[in-house]
Formats: sequence, structure tokens, C-alpha cells
Amino acid sequence: MTRRFRSSVSEPEARGREFGERHAAEIRRSLALYDALFERVAGKPIDTRSFGAEALARIDEFSLPLYSELIGLAAGADIEADRIAALNARTEILAALQARTNGECSIVVQIDPYSASAVAIQTWDWYAEFADQWLVWEIPHADGRQVTTLTEFGILGKAGVNNRGLGLLFSILHHARDGGRMGVPVHVLARAILDHGGDINAALQLVHRTEVSASSCMTLVASSHGESAAVAVEVFPGGPGLVFPGDDGLMVHTNHFLAASARDHDLEPAMFPDTLVRHDLLRRRLQGRRLTREDVLAAMRSHLGTIAAVCCHPDPARSAVGQYATLATSVLDVGAGTLEASPGGPCGQLL
Repeated sequence: MTRRFRSSVSEPEARGREFGERHAAEIRRSLALYDALFERVAGKPIDTRSFGAEALARIDEFSLPLYSELIGLAAGADIEADRIAALNARTEILAALQARTNGECSIVVQIDPYSASAVAIQTWDWYAEFADQWLVWEIPHADGRQVTTLTEFGILGKAGVNNRGLGLLFSILHHARDGGRMGVPVHVLARAILDHGGDINAALQLVHRTEVSASSCMTLVASSHGESAAVAVEVFPGGPGLVFPGDDGLMVHTNHFLAASARDHDLEPAMFPDTLVRHDLLRRRLQGRRLTREDVLAAMRSHLGTIAAVCCHPDPARSAVGQYATLATSVLDVGAGTLEASPGGPCGQLL
């Protein structure tokens, strides 16, 4: 069952404190799981608090409201703020450790420029031991804005949608320049985009002026005034790169760069070439026709490649630790401002 939490307060620090108080145990478990992951990929214990202190300073410079929310969350959970900042910078820490992690997310969007209707669906794949460490968080703002995000306990945001006509799907990328001086954590940037409002151009401007130290694809979907548009924003140090849908309105994105500006330094195809297989399979299954969400979910019910499949499941005969799994499948209705998420992969699910 999907866990959902709706904040009852809109002031950032109070909202964070409420969330931290209600989910302290889950946040502590997230910290323990990530500490173990960092140690496993580094081969030694890691001082995450030094990374967290850097991340906290970048978040403070980037967004005072999100900094205040993080401080409140830390206080509510009775956990040091730099530990919570490190959790929000988990992608940046993995990049700094040069970890060869594969988040096998697959994203499908189809837009119609003459209609506000848009299909926007993704699988979120991560380590199987994190299967119970996520929720859908509904975040009302004082001015009537609302953000709904699928995120991990203690992390301010990930994929999501707001009620101003903007949605965001999220997948990890790996670039040769990743891992330098700590930038704004990509999860914090994703949340800021959703908080910002419904103007896709303003969202793109925000990304362009934000310095990052780890790569991710933030696929933006705008839907309002009887129109829709989409762009995959490939965030990387020195980027971003922008990728637009094809002539049929279809865009498929997995875990490799599509923009020419980053392809020469893309680490993913050599490390995890399944990203190319998943992209090709979904594109061939879906191109050239008007899609419904049922069409997309049917195409995503592919187990070709086992733990590297679009819909991936860990080997039950082995420990879940270190294996990949599709942890959740998300469907955005950007026009309605809603996010539906179900545990596990698209196989056997009708969202």
C-alpha cells in the first residue's frame, strides 16, 4: 500500500518539523541504509557529516524556504541538520565516491500541443532494501499552491506535480564531470522546480542558473490553457542539455544522455548498457500512435533483462541488499495536479 502524508501547516520550518516528528523512525532508517550503501560502495566508513555540511551551505544559498524546511525536519526528527542534508545529497555523495550505482528508471511522456492532455509515467528503480522507504507527500503552500511528490523519507522531493500545471519525472544519470565541489543537491532542485509554479520557462531558467555536482534527468511536463509541452532537462556539471519529444509527441528517457552536449562524457552506456535496451524497447513499442496510460503501462510490463529490465525484480533466492528493483510506478495527471503511485513495477498493476 502506498503511504501518503499531507502537511497541515504551510510555513516551511513548521512544515519540516511536523514531517520530522511524524516520520522520525523512517528517516533514521533511511540514514542507516544510506550509511551502509556509502560504506559498501567506498569499501570503508564514510564521514557523511562533512558532505552534509557542504550540502547544507549550498541549500542555504539556493533556497531559504527549503533550507528552513530542512532545519525544521531535522529538529522534528531530533537528528543533526548536516545528517539530513547529507541524505538530501545522497546522489552527490555517491558521485563523489565514484559509485557505479544504476538507478534503472524508465520514463515515458506523450504530449499533444493542441490539448492539455499529457501522458506522463515512470518506473522508479533503486536498491531493493529501500522498498519501504518512500511515500507520497502532499505539500500545501500559503498562497494556494500545492506540490505532490513521491520521495524518500527525509528527502525534500523527487518526482512530482503541482496544481499550477507542471509535472516532473526524475531519473539518475552519470557524467564524467560528476563528483566535484558540492553543488545544489538534485533532489532539492527538483523540489524547488515544483514549488516555483507552473511556468515551464521559469523552471528552465532556474535549472540553467543552478550549479550541480551530480547528474539527473528532470523531465518537465507542462499542461494548461488547452496546451501541453514537455522537455527532458539533462542536468550535469556544465549543463544542462535539453531534449524534446518527437513529431508524434513521444519522449522516452531511461538512464543515458540524449543531448549532444553530454553524450561524449556519458558513463552509463559502458557501465549499464541496459539503459539503451530499455529505451529502444519502449520506443519501438510506443512510437507512432496516440497513447493512453494503459498503453504505456502495458509496454512497461517487460522483464527482458531480469534485474536490468523495465520492470525489474530482485532474485528472491538472494539477499535484497545490493539488488535492484522497481520500487514504485508513478502516473502524473499534470492538468489535474495529481500523482498516483503504486509499490513495485507495472506488471499486474492497473493504476
